[in-house]
Amino acid sequence: MGAGAIPLSVQKARAQFKKSGNRTALYTAPYDYTGDDTVDVSFNGGNAVFTPPRTLLLEYRLGRLSPEQFQAGYRAFLEESLVQHLFNWNKLFESGRIVLVCSCNGGADLCHRFVLIDFLKKLGAVYCGDVSSRKKKSGKRTGHTSRLLKK
Repeated sequence: MGAGAIPLSVQKARAQFKKSGNRTALYTAPYDYTGDDTVDVSFNGGNAVFTPPRTLLLEYRLGRLSPEQFQAGYRAFLEESLVQHLFNWNKLFESGRIVLVCSCNGGADLCHRFVLIDFLKKLGAVYCGDVSSRKKKSGKRTGHTSRLLKK
């Protein structure tokens, strides 16, 4: 999918990703994992293209949203982000390997990373599990994330 391609809908964007046949490896890791493949999706300091909006988090933490409502809101945000920030999503998949980190480090029932993982799998990524912090790669913690924001 070229950088100039602008999908008009989430369905078209998903179809373009699937058509590309990209099978990006997707992992989770503890927050202290470092490497150029790291994408921080934590609420404080994470990449805004992939991180749930603060208002959504606050509504959830204040008990105004159920977990299901929070997840639905985050999915809707991701769909909008995919269309609006297609360049960033393409850059994410170009790396061939994504390691999602979050400061909450919650399990599948607690951390929003698993909503993002399900979304990325629909775009063709393959979830390969958790990367141990013992297998840290040398490099800056924000290496991949900062490149995503540059055009």
